[in-house]
Amino acid sequence: MIAQGGIGNCVACHAAPKFTDFSFHNTGAAQDEYDAIHGSGAFVGINIPDLVTRQSNFDAFLPPTPNHPNAAGPFREVPSAGQPNLTDLGLWNVFANPDLPRPQASLRKILCDLRPCTTDVLLGRAVARFKTPGLRDLGHSGPYLHTGRADTLESVINLYGKFSNFARAGTMRNPDALLNGIALQPNDVAALGAFLKALNEDYE
Repeated sequence: MIAQGGIGNCVACHAAPKFTDFSFHNTGAAQDEYDAIHGSGAFVGINIPDLVTRQSNFDAFLPPTPNHPNAAGPFREVPSAGQPNLTDLGLWNVFANPDLPRPQASLRKILCDLRPCTTDVLLGRAVARFKTPGLRDLGHSGPYLHTGRADTLESVINLYGKFSNFARAGTMRNPDALLNGIALQPNDVAALGAFLKALNEDYE
């Protein structure tokens, strides 16, 4: 089935009627953006601090807040040539962040899909996860991905196909398990893109 393609598995995260599970997933967007600048496989090699290291030096690793206005936030930045320390790790910046107490119980529930569920393990699972967007009116809401680097829906679909293969090959950092249920071939892209555009609202 994988070799034949034709499997989008979209409903796993985008079930009707909301077309989002309101959860967080790593679909490869951060890794793709970083590797496009720093070379294939570079994202896998980034030294991401563990919980103890991060908590002991908030200003060095976490984004600025009113309590820490001078924090550097290197892991909530757009990657840049010549600055390999900058990338966006998404949910990693929020989970177990002592300055953001309100969402912690909900985030722990989301991340604790497999045992063990200790905070240090869950922090690793939070790497490069971003919130699932809704699909309604998607064709009118570009550009796409968390930094807007994808101009078309077709480029996003190609990203999913690429990283589902990476996840199966073990070359993706912190892959979402649901990627294993995606199997797309190049000739699937146009049809899936057309379906997504069919969810556009009719404003005329």
